[in-house]
Amino acid sequence: MDGSSFGAAICSAIGLRRLARLIVGGSLLFLGACSPRSEPAVSPPQAQQSPASQPITGPEFKQRQIAFLNRIRDADPQQKVIDRAMLNEQNELGLILDRNVEMNRIPDLMRTFLTQMASEFPEQDLTVIAYTPSNPPLKVGTAHLDSRTKEMNYLPEY
Repeated sequence: MDGSSFGAAICSAIGLRRLARLIVGGSLLFLGACSPRSEPAVSPPQAQQSPASQPITGPEFKQRQIAFLNRIRDADPQQKVIDRAMLNEQNELGLILDRNVEMNRIPDLMRTFLTQMASEFPEQDLTVIAYTPSNPPLKVGTAHLDSRTKEMNYLPEY
């Protein structure tokens, strides 16, 4: 799935063609706040991960995460699909979706994010988790990409 597919998925979720044009050249989000150009959230490392699930670390990797999050924010500046986004050290993307996003659109949206993440972070197992905009946020679903098999799975939580 290319950048235009990413834009189309967001557009179908909110019905705005303008977002597709903004995303064509960009990529992909559970950052504690939606303020532009902010640092990704960090979580403690997990023990005994496979090499594919261990992202590259260091300043360059963090900069790539920040750039990815900023492209997501730039693609949806009015937060019509994503209220908040962040990436942790395991490169798991968390999204708090806007309450106007239809539940039946979430699997396609998640697949689009996984595809964009796979382009930005190749050879890594990737996970995208969607949440409701409630307080506290409730998990709506989890999508996973196995870097070895390229298989994508989505597990709804509702």
